[in-house]
Amino acid sequence: MPRLQAITSKKIWRCVELACLAFLACLLLGRGVLPGWHSLNSDFPNYYLVARLLREGFSLDRIYDWVWLQRIKDQWGLDQPLVGFAGLTPLSALPIWPVAGFAALTAKRFWIVANLIFLFGTAEALHRVTQLGRRRIWILSLLAVIPLRASFLLGQMHILVLLLLALAYFFRARMRGFACGVCVALAGALKVYPLLFVFYFAWKRQWREAVSTVLATAALVGIGYACMGSHIMHIYLTQILPRSMQGEVIDPYNVRAASIAALLHRLFLFEPGLNPAPLWNLPVLYSIFYPLWQAVILFPLFLVIRPASKDRDREKLEWAVFLLALLILSPVPSSYHFVVMILPIVLAADVLVKRQQYGGLVIMLLLYFMMCGVVISQARVSSGFGLLTVLAFSRLWIGLLLWLFLLVCLWREDDPLERRKDLDRRVIQLTVVLAIFWMAGFTGYQRHFAHLEEDIHARLRLPIHPLLATGIHSRAGGFVATVMTPSGYQIVDQSGHAVWPSTQVGTDQLSSAATANRSPVFMEVADKNGSRIALQDAPAFNIPNAESPAISADGLSLAYIREAKGRGLLRMARLAFLSGTISVADDAEIVGGPYDVRDVVFSPSGDFVFSARIHGTTNIYRIAPGGPLAVLVAGHEEADAPDVSPNGQRIVFRRLLRNRWQLVMMDLARRQETQLTFGDCNAFSPAWMNDATVAYATDCGRGFGLTALASIDVSGHVP
Repeated sequence: MPRLQAITSKKIWRCVELACLAFLACLLLGRGVLPGWHSLNSDFPNYYLVARLLREGFSLDRIYDWVWLQRIKDQWGLDQPLVGFAGLTPLSALPIWPVAGFAALTAKRFWIVANLIFLFGTAEALHRVTQLGRRRIWILSLLAVIPLRASFLLGQMHILVLLLLALAYFFRARMRGFACGVCVALAGALKVYPLLFVFYFAWKRQWREAVSTVLATAALVGIGYACMGSHIMHIYLTQILPRSMQGEVIDPYNVRAASIAALLHRLFLFEPGLNPAPLWNLPVLYSIFYPLWQAVILFPLFLVIRPASKDRDREKLEWAVFLLALLILSPVPSSYHFVVMILPIVLAADVLVKRQQYGGLVIMLLLYFMMCGVVISQARVSSGFGLLTVLAFSRLWIGLLLWLFLLVCLWREDDPLERRKDLDRRVIQLTVVLAIFWMAGFTGYQRHFAHLEEDIHARLRLPIHPLLATGIHSRAGGFVATVMTPSGYQIVDQSGHAVWPSTQVGTDQLSSAATANRSPVFMEVADKNGSRIALQDAPAFNIPNAESPAISADGLSLAYIREAKGRGLLRMARLAFLSGTISVADDAEIVGGPYDVRDVVFSPSGDFVFSARIHGTTNIYRIAPGGPLAVLVAGHEEADAPDVSPNGQRIVFRRLLRNRWQLVMMDLARRQETQLTFGDCNAFSPAWMNDATVAYATDCGRGFGLTALASIDVSGHVP
């Protein structure tokens, strides 16, 4: 009879597990896979665009330029309001390369099928290294409801990262250190944080894994330089990656990140558009507490990881604790990042089940389910700091509780005698290392915020707060600028009103040109037919395959750029005014050949001043209509985005100094340069408002390239 009851109980439990598995599978299918199958949504087009650019032989130098990538998106007719590649590694586009030859939605469907295969591969790899059985592994995997749903819905890369990390542990369990390190490096090429496993390997004295991770990473970086181009890899490593580690990739104040970086940004940093009411506007507190938070997480983490231990169950808990710590420390995690939690949860559950610690298992699974089920609403905590903001970061607090629970489980694994013997030595080692780490972090953030206040004071006050504002130009009565809204890009005036309201879906207004004494605004309109230059209130005016317009002071000449495979050619159109209408009388190429033209303006004398990239360097040139080309600004540092003062005596441009774009002004007669901005951030698209004022776009205190408008009085900088 007891045996019969045991068999009956086992069958009932099996039926319950199958019912749970079927429910979770249907939930994923109905809420993630099928909706993702029928629409592009937000993230997959970012990877697809860069993969297709690579496949079709485009120059990739500007994939981190929001406006330029939006232009490509429009020309290829992707059904997506906004795109951007900020924060993503160049190599993360390579997995999409095989399917980038198809239409975007078809490519996404291939990617969804691939993700299902990756998920099956993950479950099988975990089955080989645990004793839970396939059914229970699948239940634990599908409990990551929102992360999995978001991964399939948005076409993200994190299920592949999960597979690679699961394979890394699989190879580690089989004592195949080289393969383990290669898998970690591949995961790190897609999403950087897995590369931090090299510190875990080094602390554990698993030198084969550590060395193979470093060597494989170096090889992948070399592949990136060969496939993607040295310039874009250099941009990522020196400009994008540092800002990513600071949490300043998109919106550093967004509660959807649910990270301590976002929380401290909201607490201590004032930004007029994104965080107008912090608790205290004291960047020094951010400099103190953010590296301190990291040290507080790392200290107990490495304290409980026992070097040279060969206990398999202990190593499972160590991997679980370490990987979860990386997710907690991540400065900009989104919901889909936490699909990787499947690996630590399965490994920890295997240990707890084996030891029949079912109470601990229930606590862990409850926290896991809560963490994966949190839905964060940005709308209810749009500004300031209060109880709603604290609640909005609930995923962070739950993740921290889960990590502490696993940390305690690992701490209890230590032998008391061995703990006493090694504890003092490890405490001293970690204290010294983390004290140095904190001092370096504090110093770095102090330098990062050193010029933030003066940049904030320079901001132009607009009645709207767009996601991005750039391309400012002076015009009669004020200025016009390009702004990013949730529905796309538009040209607005100083009051925030659209210069030319657009009602067409899939159409963006990406750049403009105006003169100070004339009211018409020439603008670049981009859609599936390509970019064209149109004129405000003149429907018949149209220059096809044209972008980045510039108008001469007399209003008779229009310069623009025509792209071919991502490389710009400079052209000029002569305008004719007949019976109150404007038309193109003549159109000719001015600069082409080896020059990749990026920006162009007219000088008051009618000369073209433009920036172009040639032989791996971007410089500024000058050419008179029909005259020879001359170098105007050159040097070892790149120079870009020129504009000439109304009196023709000075030029302002941006120069890459210590891997940050800074504004520089040069006196044309003396050829003497004066640096105007100094922040650990970027200044873009400078433009003269008058002879004494330069307006520009700045991403200080914001996400990389997601700029606000500012101005600076240069009258005191005249040599």
